[in-house]
Amino acid sequence: MKPSKTSNRWATVLVAAAAALAAYAQTKLPADIDAQSRARLPYLKSAEVDAKGKKVVDIFGKGGTVSGPLAFATYNGAVGQALLDLHDAAIGGTLDAYTRELAIMVACRETNYNLEWNGHEASALKAGVDAKVLDVVRNGRALDGLNEKDAAVIRFGRQLYKDKKVDSATFAKAVQLWGKRGVMDMVAVMNTYAVSGFFAIAVDEHAAEGKAELPAVK
Repeated sequence: MKPSKTSNRWATVLVAAAAALAAYAQTKLPADIDAQSRARLPYLKSAEVDAKGKKVVDIFGKGGTVSGPLAFATYNGAVGQALLDLHDAAIGGTLDAYTRELAIMVACRETNYNLEWNGHEASALKAGVDAKVLDVVRNGRALDGLNEKDAAVIRFGRQLYKDKKVDSATFAKAVQLWGKRGVMDMVAVMNTYAVSGFFAIAVDEHAAEGKAELPAVK
């Protein structure tokens, strides 16, 4: 049956209303949230970071404030610097770009890390990760139908963060696919993003305005 002009008009109105409601909900931040950082702590001014965090400032503080994934870790400049070095070392490991980006997305999902999920989604797609695979990660869906490599990365990350225990079969499959060093590189990649995710949890960092929040997953 062909929809009437009236039904089409109502559908348009409802879509517009839903979009407006979503935008309104996003702007209603909790009372303890800073409007600029969208977190419980403000961004540091670049000049407020001590000399130990100079490299972080050089990369993330060019606009006069230190934003980005190390914004809150850099309240201790040495910690921000150490996490930047950890990131560079982990990214420079043995994993191919596809596996690395999928591992990053799993870690961001498991720590509800909106900033880096939104930041890396395009990178994951560019590396060849299928949008349907990202949907499985985003929504905590079952791994049925995924190829063995995608399933292995997601299962490994879920066990690491949800179960706090990686079982023997999952570990053995990862070693078979990426080797012993590759598995440890996967842990390093996941955890360098998870650490920033935990900072975001502590300060209740919200997604940037106009960006989607990750949905709740049981």
